[in-house]
Amino acid sequence: MIVSQESRGDNRAMETPKHEIRRATDADEDREIALTPARFAASYRTHVLPLYRYFYQHTGNAADAEDLTATTISKALASLRSYAERGTLAAWLFGIARHTLHDYQRRRCTTVALAETDASVIDRLPLPEQQVMQKEQRDDLYTHIRALPAHQREALTLRYFGTLPIAEIALVLDRSEGAVKLLIHRALTTLRAQYRQEAQQ
Repeated sequence: MIVSQESRGDNRAMETPKHEIRRATDADEDREIALTPARFAASYRTHVLPLYRYFYQHTGNAADAEDLTATTISKALASLRSYAERGTLAAWLFGIARHTLHDYQRRRCTTVALAETDASVIDRLPLPEQQVMQKEQRDDLYTHIRALPAHQREALTLRYFGTLPIAEIALVLDRSEGAVKLLIHRALTTLRAQYRQEAQQ
């Protein structure tokens, strides 16, 4: 049987590229991981530290950050069936984290200062000069980030403390990737200007 070149061309056009199949398979596996508690438990651990850093940057308190991280994981386990069929497990978890943080902030009217974090422990330890300097730098960075506009602060925190890529931050914040990049750029520009101003004083 002779197959025309036109027919062969049509068939090739209908074929799915291998890289598209691979991406679809990866996405399916990611959703499958989150659909069963056992598979979720085996994979969520890679996101625990970024979640903790995200909460710590927002609260400035290690104990609260640990509690909020645990609460986020518990909420995720309780709502596996609602896992969105788009994005990634990390984006889904950070979406839950943001709601958890907002609930925490509504309950807590006063802002916790980073200087109070683990103060009792720090006071009992003879810290080397380098560690003291690092703590001062962390305090300074925390203060500057807290002063940023809310949207810039959130995008910056998700990127550098939550370690999410731009595409996933866009999903979490429900914004375009271009908008997310602009928020982060403006936040970094503001921070650099503040540090330059301090250096000149």
